[in-house]
Amino acid sequence: MMLTELFDDDTIPLLRRLGERPRGGGEPADEETRRQVLAALVDSGRSPAEVLRAAELMGAALYQSPFLDTVAAAEIFPASPGRTTGLALREKGTDNPAHPAPVLVRDGRVTAVRRFVAFAPDVDDLLVVGGNVAALVAVGQPGVRIRRQDDVGRGDLYTVEIENAVAQVRDVTADYPAVLARARMRHAAYLVGAAQAALRLTAAHLRERRVFGEPLARSTALAYRLAALHAEAEAVRALIGTEPSPKTAAQAVLLAGAVARQSAEEAVHLHGARGMTEHSDAQLFYRRAAVDAQWYGTAADLRAELLTALGA
Repeated sequence: MMLTELFDDDTIPLLRRLGERPRGGGEPADEETRRQVLAALVDSGRSPAEVLRAAELMGAALYQSPFLDTVAAAEIFPASPGRTTGLALREKGTDNPAHPAPVLVRDGRVTAVRRFVAFAPDVDDLLVVGGNVAALVAVGQPGVRIRRQDDVGRGDLYTVEIENAVAQVRDVTADYPAVLARARMRHAAYLVGAAQAALRLTAAHLRERRVFGEPLARSTALAYRLAALHAEAEAVRALIGTEPSPKTAAQAVLLAGAVARQSAEEAVHLHGARGMTEHSDAQLFYRRAAVDAQWYGTAADLRAELLTALGA
């Protein structure tokens, strides 16, 4: 299945709701649909440009999948065919993924706690990064305990406790900065896709919503606000197309996070009260942006990294 067929105007609204898991668990996951979507993403290719395009389409659908984590992990530990991997980078929610907390490694076994790990029960392996070490841990082994976490984005996040679990271990002192930079670029593409989809949703609503007999879309002030955000998203997309480096990746994910949040805020605001209800996808963009915008570092973390890079 082509990505353009998978992420089309008919399927995107369905995919937006597929990854949503309200507080307490929500509806059972549609495992077969998830499997088909992941297979289509894998078949879409692994060139940098193809993965960036897939990430942008996923963002437009707010689709949550271990695909991007698997791509990043494969740069450290080549993936076996059919196996998926989740990234486990934070010991605490405030941790910056650029500086992951250390893990205990002894005789090929790992002990660590990682929080806000996406898709933990659904993947085959977890890539646990701590200090200068990366460990690939199989999920279905003794010593790996997983507990669901609720979040405002209603996503698939978990606490993972790893105690003396068997793992493949390697030093990533030289490799991790570049791996993180590419992962941030892919996530920035995801955020740009989300931002532009939120703007399209809002523009469609303004064309339908009529005030004093005229569609709101005819309001010059509102049109300019959406156009300005669209221009910002396009500027970030241009940055994403450049060669990834720690500095450019930090810039891209910082700016992409900002435009994703602003676009989601405008979506909720311009949809009115309906935008805050379960009947509107505007609130989904707002919820996801609150989490996704800081997935690879808060704005403060990223600005601090850029300040250090500019001063170097």
